[in-house]
Amino acid sequence: MSQIIDCSQRIEANWNWDTTTFISQAYKNNDQFQEFGLKWYGSGFTYITTPKWINSKYKNLDDYNLSIFCGSSIIIDIPDDNKVDSEFVEKELNNINSINDIQICIISTKHSKNYTIKDFNYWKKSPILDLNIINVLKKYKIKHLVLDFNCESIFSKRDDKNHNFENPNENFKIHLLENDIVLTENFVSNNNSNKTFYIGLPISIPKGSTSPTRPILINDWFDRKGKIIDVATPLFNHWRWKLDIWENDFKNHSGQLRIESNFIFSGHGFNHCDAPIHMNRDGKTIQELPNEGLDIFINEANLIDMSEYELPFKVTKEIIESKIKNQDKKNLIILRTDLTNKVGYESREWHLKAPFVDIDAANWIVDNKFKSVCLDFPQDYIAREMPERVVYNDEFEIHHKIFDNGITFIEDLMNLGEISGDTSQICAIPLKMDCFDGAPMRTVAIDWS
Repeated sequence: MSQIIDCSQRIEANWNWDTTTFISQAYKNNDQFQEFGLKWYGSGFTYITTPKWINSKYKNLDDYNLSIFCGSSIIIDIPDDNKVDSEFVEKELNNINSINDIQICIISTKHSKNYTIKDFNYWKKSPILDLNIINVLKKYKIKHLVLDFNCESIFSKRDDKNHNFENPNENFKIHLLENDIVLTENFVSNNNSNKTFYIGLPISIPKGSTSPTRPILINDWFDRKGKIIDVATPLFNHWRWKLDIWENDFKNHSGQLRIESNFIFSGHGFNHCDAPIHMNRDGKTIQELPNEGLDIFINEANLIDMSEYELPFKVTKEIIESKIKNQDKKNLIILRTDLTNKVGYESREWHLKAPFVDIDAANWIVDNKFKSVCLDFPQDYIAREMPERVVYNDEFEIHHKIFDNGITFIEDLMNLGEISGDTSQICAIPLKMDCFDGAPMRTVAIDWS
């Protein structure tokens, strides 16, 4: 298996950002489940900014092909002189073969390794970017720049100018976005190669200007090409799930208008992953999974296509076996019913007409040692009653069967019909948070060429 290198800051309480995690339900409070929550306020930790941040008429997240967030990438290691020079960047880009096919450039100064984001020196001693780097990036057709430091100034929320941190790169960020180059900040430099495959997907925020992300690197994939298929359910204000999503227009300290995406996300809805502790008090946390889950959630999958069955129906062992036939068993299994595409994620019928997994099928998944189950429907029969009443932990028979055997879930997918074959590469990237029962994620499938 290829090494998966985690390059993300962990989302947790921080003195600078309003973005933070919280617990919406907890066993210690005698709640039925353990559930994460996330308050995202436009920026914080490792995050993406699009040109819409500076002008509502400029491009947002939806305007970009996912290939600028997921593909072959160049890493430029900067010498320790605190100055990122355009001539050096151009020389490094010029030395890399096949540069015409690469849209992502990572500038690594090791700043995020030298200082933590809680350290004032992270902000006081920022590397300085030469403005001419933008012209170099345009020359080499780079569409996504990744930095291991921040480009925004910080102004004290109290009457204390000693804690104002003027960032020398604010003007660089503005001009970069005006030139239609997307920016990821606060990347963590964790790689020694200058050629890698980068996956730094935004959360699926419709028309979003900014988004949290969790960048990872896979060096062995550098030369691989493929079709990237978005299978994540996008965020929107929903009748059942505790989610509030909105845009915030504000003026910064210089009086310039900024547009940021915000959401408060409480619980296990939309595209997310479940660690066993979500319903099993003694189950593993996401941090206890191999490579904090990445070695599970980025894997090849068997696709079980049941989209021809009329809703609702029971997913049985016999159906799965008839579909998987002589396929080589992969680490993940995708159960495709097209529920979300047929009735809509916003509809109550998503629960009322949902397929469900029977216990024999769950036992078959356990016996065949799959590491995670990927779904586009709620897997327990009891989910049909969720619109009408509170359901309790012990009623989720299928969840417990899977969790009791250390297996995870990748939930609330859609558009699985766009995957071309019986197997596919799944890249499901959960945000790196200090919550431990699961996380919001962005899932794509890759059909390799």
